Amino acid sequence: MKFTLPTHHILYFGIQAKKGKLDASGASKNSVAELHNQITMMLGHEIFDPEMSRRVLVDHAFIVAGGEITKQTRNWIGNKLDATKRSQVMFMDRDDILNLFVVTNLPLPKGALPSSPSSWNDLDDDIPF
Repeated sequence: MKFTLPTHHILYFGIQAKKGKLDASGASKNSVAELHNQITMMLGHEIFDPEMSRRVLVDHAFIVAGGEITKQTRNWIGNKLDATKRSQVMFMDRDDILNLFVVTNLPLPKGALPSSPSSWNDLDDDIPF
């Protein structure tokens, strides 16, 4: 994915999508050590931009998960990466994705809410303040 800034500079993004929860404990199906390896390879990998007819480096990496990305996972990966690479990694989990629908006023996709109206009573609609 690429994004052109108003100054006509181009930023290139790599995306690593994972299904389910990303947890730093060894119990998770998605290995955090493997994810770290994938991030390192992505940020050091050249890609070909056909519009520019040249090879370019990935500037930033998005780690996107369909479940939760735990704080321990974020910290573990951040501690393993050096300071320059740490600033190039962005995380987006299920809550972040759903919040994008809310702030952009788009309807939620099917399956985002519980399937039966009886389970909707479990949702807390009270304002926390």
